[in-house]
Amino acid sequence: MLASTQPCILGTPLEPYDGNAYRATAFLNVLENFFAINATIYNTSAKKIAAALTFFKQGMQGRDWASDMIAGALDSRNYGSWADFKKAYQDQFVPPETQTESIQKVHTTLQKSREFNEWYQEWSTHA
Repeated sequence: MLASTQPCILGTPLEPYDGNAYRATAFLNVLENFFAINATIYNTSAKKIAAALTFFKQGMQGRDWASDMIAGALDSRNYGSWADFKKAYQDQFVPPETQTESIQKVHTTLQKSREFNEWYQEWSTHA
């Protein structure tokens, strides 16, 4: 019997994104991680973008944006670059004050007497 040559997906299936601005950066980080551990499958910008657009929750603001992006990509037969997708996503979902606030917290979140893992969890959320 021949062994399967199909790569298998690693990691937990992503929770659909609803368009909430406060979860926008975390969702993008999870997408990036998912694509990194599955790099042999998601090895082009088109594959990453097409897959990312399927992780938007039906009936929510995020899904409307994703649907528009899908329609544009299908019409032009071009999904564009992953960098351009991330920029469009961030422009749409990450409010500038959230980015600024996170940058500040990366520099000001101190460990003090907390356990390292507790501090690191908070710090990495902002990073």
